[in-house]
Amino acid sequence: MVERVLGQGSTGTVYLARDPGLDRRVAVKTLTPGPEDTPELRVRFLREAQAAGGLRHPNIVTVYDVGEDAGQPYIAMEYVDGHDLDQLMQQREPHPMEWRLDVLRQLCDGLAHAHRRGIVHRDVKPGNIRVTSAGEVKIMDFGLARLPASTMTKSGHVLGTVHYMAPEQIEGTGVDRRADVFSVGAIAYELVARRKPFAADSLTEVMSRVVHGAPDATALPVTPYSPGLERMVLKALERDRNARYQSLDEMHAALAALVQDAARRGV
Repeated sequence: MVERVLGQGSTGTVYLARDPGLDRRVAVKTLTPGPEDTPELRVRFLREAQAAGGLRHPNIVTVYDVGEDAGQPYIAMEYVDGHDLDQLMQQREPHPMEWRLDVLRQLCDGLAHAHRRGIVHRDVKPGNIRVTSAGEVKIMDFGLARLPASTMTKSGHVLGTVHYMAPEQIEGTGVDRRADVFSVGAIAYELVARRKPFAADSLTEVMSRVVHGAPDATALPVTPYSPGLERMVLKALERDRNARYQSLDEMHAALAALVQDAARRGV
């Protein structure tokens, strides 16, 4: 039973509903009929369910069911009562640095779990990260995820959100888990500096800065976790993927190490 609309985008709508069989609230994502409703989009929509449906992790939204109703595809998933990370960052609430680092820790944990199962998200951004009032992180929307056997591409189009995309995604030179590392680095930069690492007046300029530029290291403030935090963020944002952390397990270990170092120093 549908209760209300939770959100709506160009290609889909998310409703809050109640599962009468198990008496629980669920989020139901449907594909919006219209010009964007193409066979390829339907494949991507159902691939989201395939990608996320096999993942069981505290930091990944659980998919309960997938199907069609009157010809309209839908995905029923765990309802997470909270706020998207982009909303929290736009509100400029004075979250302590420990809160921000814990968000990154959970983000690394969830994506590392997906990577170990051969799934690369490819669209990691604050709008796809839900945070509960208790600070629990839930990663959503694996609609662009690359599965181990997937070869589907969209020629001539950039898939993803450019502010958080890795250079290789923009250039179309192939994507692996290190693209998600870059995206987490972009989120980490924004959490710490309170600004995007490649901000510009147009998407074309943003893409140019991602591919050819470098984030402004001076915008990262000195914190009790300096200089390790700055090094970690900038390493995740290396243009050369071979120079980045090679996995989110590796980035998680670096994050844990700088927190432990701060604790030893009595910070």
